[in-house]
Amino acid sequence: MMFILCIILPPIAAAISGGFSSFFINLILTCFGWLPGIVHAIMVTNKSSVQEQNEELISTLEKNNISVPKKEKSVFGWVLGGFILGGIIFLIFFSE
Repeated sequence: MMFILCIILPPIAAAISGGFSSFFINLILTCFGWLPGIVHAIMVTNKSSVQEQNEELISTLEKNNISVPKKEKSVFGWVLGGFILGGIIFLIFFSE
């Protein structure tokens, strides 16, 4: 069902799976072209389902008293996103 929604309404599918920020990014991508919006919506939906599976596996391991190392957060995604957003803004306002 979500795959069909990713094709028909990519921003809505991204919002359901990833929240407001994914919706906003997908809306921008869909304005540039339908295909980038579809690809992003599918990526967000797949990431959401993988995270749910990982959380289920971690809870099973913790129930069996197996220690699970915590994932450290990285700023690489924020930096890359900032460069991409800056590039888009530059192209919009400074292209002839």
